[in-house]
Amino acid sequence: MMKKMCFGVMIAVLLASVPAVAQVSDTDLLQQLRADIQTDRQALVTANLGLTDAEGEVFWPIYRQYRAEMGAVGDRMQKLILDYAEVWETPTDEQAGAMIDEFLAIRKQELKVRKSYLKKFRKVLPEVKVARFVQIENKIEAIINFGLADVIPLIEAGD
Repeated sequence: MMKKMCFGVMIAVLLASVPAVAQVSDTDLLQQLRADIQTDRQALVTANLGLTDAEGEVFWPIYRQYRAEMGAVGDRMQKLILDYAEVWETPTDEQAGAMIDEFLAIRKQELKVRKSYLKKFRKVLPEVKVARFVQIENKIEAIINFGLADVIPLIEAGD
């Protein structure tokens, strides 16, 4: 029951925070939101992964490295969102194409990082806990992506 409540709190925090980001293009605000999400993310992983003390000792240093690398991916996505906010109403074909290419490159980088750390997590955790970790991360990312999809408008279609 506590685990479901933690996820519920995470959803509420994210959905309440994301609209504020969409209204303000301040990079500092986005950085603070990302830091808050990271804190909530680690709390959710802690509450839901069920690590023993021994597992935690080897997992958490790898996890922090993983999140640092994923943070670099997030930096690219943040820049893309801020760039998009500047042009979404009147994009050129070149801008739209560049944004598509960057979005796909970001997703490719994200998958590359996930795959490389999956190998590391498998070395220190039982496969069932690795699978659970992947599920937790996937759920968190789905919530974040839902929040972003909710507040980022569709690109204006040229006539």
